[in-house]
Amino acid sequence: MASKSLVLIFATAIAFGLPVRAQEVAPNAWRVECSGDGKTIDCRAVQQLVAQENKQLVIQLTARLGPDKAPVLGLQLPLGINLAEPIQLKVDAGKEERFPVQTCTTAGCLLSIPLKDPLLASMRTGTLLKVIVFDANKRAITIDVPLLGFGLAFDKATK
Repeated sequence: MASKSLVLIFATAIAFGLPVRAQEVAPNAWRVECSGDGKTIDCRAVQQLVAQENKQLVIQLTARLGPDKAPVLGLQLPLGINLAEPIQLKVDAGKEERFPVQTCTTAGCLLSIPLKDPLLASMRTGTLLKVIVFDANKRAITIDVPLLGFGLAFDKATK
C-alpha cells in the first residue's frame, strides 16, 4: 500500500457545481479519544482525513460502544452530498453495504450505523475502508480511509 492515500475532497465542488478534484491526504493511524464528566468516561476510536491543501475535513469516523454496549460506527461527511443515494461502505475487495444519511447539520452530514460482524471483523483485518458517496449528478465519489491501527484503537476505546 502506498504511504499516501488519495481521497476526493468534494464539499465545495459539489456545493458550487465545480468539477471534483483529487487531493492528497496524509494517512494517519486510528487513535483513541476520551472525554468524561467526572463520573464516567466515554472513549472512541477516531479517524479523520483532512485535505492538506485547505485543512478542510473530508471525513471523520468514530467507532465506539453505544448505550446498549453494541459497537457503532459514526460518520461525518461534508455538506453537498446526494441524500437520495445511500452511503456505501466496503473493506478492501469485500461486500458492499449501504446505509442512509440520517441528518445534516452545519457541521456536515451524519450517520450512525451498527458495527456488526462481518463489517467489524473485516475492519479489524482489512487495510482500506472505501466510503462511497454521490454528488448531485449521481456520480460516485470514493473516499479511501486507511484502517491502520483500527483494531487496537477500537479495543482500547471499548475496554
